[in-house]
Amino acid sequence: MRTFLLVIIFLSSVTPVVWAQRTIGDVAHFTILAPREGMQKQFEGGYKNHLKWHIDHGDTWNWYGWFIASGTRRGYFVDTTFGHSWADFDKPVNPAGDVADLEVNVFPFARVLTQFTCSALSAQSVGTSAELSAAIPQLAWFKIKPGQELTFEAFLAIFRDEIPKILPEQKFLWFRIEDGEQTPQYLLFLPHKSYSELENTQNLLGRLGSRNSWAQTLVQDSVAEIVTETMRYRADMTYLPK
Repeated sequence: MRTFLLVIIFLSSVTPVVWAQRTIGDVAHFTILAPREGMQKQFEGGYKNHLKWHIDHGDTWNWYGWFIASGTRRGYFVDTTFGHSWADFDKPVNPAGDVADLEVNVFPFARVLTQFTCSALSAQSVGTSAELSAAIPQLAWFKIKPGQELTFEAFLAIFRDEIPKILPEQKFLWFRIEDGEQTPQYLLFLPHKSYSELENTQNLLGRLGSRNSWAQTLVQDSVAEIVTETMRYRADMTYLPK
């Protein structure tokens, strides 16, 4: 087993993620909902009604919506709000009213599979909040071996520097799960405009490893499992305050 002392300093080369829609931090909250059998249309209608509740109550948070299109969770819905400080979650808009509306418009048609909170790793990402509206994003889940977070984050530094050389136009956003799911765990958001663009990121880690053997070693030492899901963005189930 290798032991690494890793000190990674990013200065002039870093392009931070810029979060829009009146948000100022790097915290994101995810909810995954499983529509009840035979109730997909009712869920979609109820969720849209719930977004209207947020609009009517002057909510300033953004709410993004995607349906998972591949894997064992195909058909599940991902609801996420980005760009927060931790303190934001102390003062959401009318929490009692929010729950009451969910009980009427959402929960009869779907169950909550999981909820978790992440930190956006801006220094290791290339892109802005505009990438979150890509039509066909992929979300890759990296489950990390216990105690290997620093090893994996050393890999992220290489990923940040090398991927723009392999795919100059490809944007990517990294997140670290902080609460609500198994940790340590990281998420990689890869935006795509169409299914044809998915070809560009196939075997991405293998291609990176062929350029940089150290990156391959870091992944082997730190990663226990990788699961990738393709999603479809739903603009009609998204709320982006102006």
